[in-house]
Amino acid sequence: MRVLYILSALFLFWFPVKAQKVTVSPDISIRSDFAFHVIGSIDDRILLFKDNRSDRELFIYDKDLVLQSERQVNFLDNRAVLFEVVKADTAFATVYGYRDKSEIILQLDIFSPTAERLDSVELYRDERSYQALRYETVVSQDQSKIALYNISEKDKLKIVLIDVAKKELMHRNEYIIGNVNLYTELEQIELSNDGDFLILTERNNFKSSRDKHQASVFWFGPTGTDVKEILIPLEDIVSNDIHLSVDNKNKKVGIFGLYDEKRSKESSGYYWVYGQLSQWANQPIILQAIDPDILFELYGDQKQKRLENFIVADVLYKYDGTPIAILEMEANVSRQGATATNLNTRNSNFDRSYTGWSDHYNEDIVVLSLDNTGQRDWHQVFYKKQYSQNDQGIYSSFFPFKTPSRVRLLYNDEIKANSTVSEYIFDGAGNFKRTSVLSTEYQNLRLRFKDALQISNTALLVPSQKSYVLNLVKIDYTR
Repeated sequence: MRVLYILSALFLFWFPVKAQKVTVSPDISIRSDFAFHVIGSIDDRILLFKDNRSDRELFIYDKDLVLQSERQVNFLDNRAVLFEVVKADTAFATVYGYRDKSEIILQLDIFSPTAERLDSVELYRDERSYQALRYETVVSQDQSKIALYNISEKDKLKIVLIDVAKKELMHRNEYIIGNVNLYTELEQIELSNDGDFLILTERNNFKSSRDKHQASVFWFGPTGTDVKEILIPLEDIVSNDIHLSVDNKNKKVGIFGLYDEKRSKESSGYYWVYGQLSQWANQPIILQAIDPDILFELYGDQKQKRLENFIVADVLYKYDGTPIAILEMEANVSRQGATATNLNTRNSNFDRSYTGWSDHYNEDIVVLSLDNTGQRDWHQVFYKKQYSQNDQGIYSSFFPFKTPSRVRLLYNDEIKANSTVSEYIFDGAGNFKRTSVLSTEYQNLRLRFKDALQISNTALLVPSQKSYVLNLVKIDYTR
C-alpha cells in the first residue's frame, strides 16, 4: 500500500481547502486474465473481481487498500460464461450461463464479501443453441436491475430482465420491432431503476433525407408486456450526436443532442426533450443555437460558427429535473488504412495488442446548464488537451464525481506514464475552480478514469493498468 497526501490549491474563495488522501493497492498480474470488475465497497472491505474465463478470483482489501486475502469464486460450472457482477447491499451478485447436457441454464448467485455463496437462483432453462450464451448487458443506476439482451436479426431483440434485490426473473421475451434496423440505427440502450428497458434509435440522419429525420425511444416496461414507441421528429436538422439519459428521481427520460442543418461533424446548436414515458404526448423539442460567447471561449475566433467534433459525454440532473449537459471534444483517427481492434468492450476490458494505428484526441469540455424551459441557464468552458495512440483512448476523457452540492470532473492532464491528475469542480450555479489532485510520476500508474467507480460522497476507486499490471487507486476527499 502506498499513501500520498496532496493539498489542493485554492483558486476561488467559496471552495474550502481540503487535502485528499490517495491510496494505491499492491500490484496484481493480469497477464492471463480476460476481464476485471471493480465491485466497490461492502462494509469495511473493497472488492475486485478478476475473471480469466475458467478461474475467478476475488481480491479483498481493507478500506486503505491493504490486501487482506484472495479467494476463489466458484460457479456451478467452471466453464460458465459470466455476464455481469454487481454490488448487492452487503454482498455481491453474479449472473452467468452454462451448458448442461441439452440445455442452457441462466444462474444468479449471491456471494458474501469473502466469496462464500449465500444463495443460488436458477433463472431459467432453455434449449441449447448457438445464440443462447451470446448476451450483452446493461445495469440500472442503483444496480438493482440487470438486463441481458441479444440482437439476432435487424428487427429482432431478446431481453432478459433480472431483479437482483428480489433475486428473481422479471421477464424474458423476444420482440419483433417493425420499421427499424437495429444493426444500423441503434444509438443507445439504458435501464431505469424501475426496470424500464429503453432503446434509442435514429433514422434518416443525412443531409439528403433530413426532411424524414426522426429518433425513436422504444420502451419495454418492467413486466415485459408494456411496449411503446415514442417518436421524436427531428426534421430539417442533422444530428451530430444524441444521448438518452434516465432521471430516476423524477421518473423521466431526457434526450440531448447536437445538430446542424447540413454538416455531420460540426454543431451549430443543441436540442432537448424531456418527459415521463407513460405520459409522453407531443413533448416540446427545444432547439437552441450555440452561443457565440461559447465558441469564442473555445476557439478565440469571432468568425467560428460551430462546435467541431463535440459529443454529448454525459447528462446530469438537478433535483428539479433540469439538466446539466457535459460536452467533450472527441476525435478518433485510424491511420495507414488499418483498423484498430476494439478491445475496450464488455467482453474484455484489458488493453492488448492492435492490428492498426489510431490517434485519439479528447480535449475541451463545455458544461451547459439548462433551465426548465430548455434555455441556457449558465455555461462553463473547461480546457484540457489529451492525445494518445493505439490505446483506444481508455486513459482519456474524464470521470464525473457527483455529490449533492457539486460535481468534480477528474482527468489525466496528459496520456503518458508520468503525468498529473487534475479536476474541475463546479456547483449548481456555475461557480468553478480547477485543482491538481495527484502526480503519477514515479508511481508506475496509468489511470483509467472512464472506468472509475464512485463508492461514496467522499471517495472513488480508479483502476490503473500499465502493461500487465493492475492496481486500484482510491481517492478520498474526507480529509
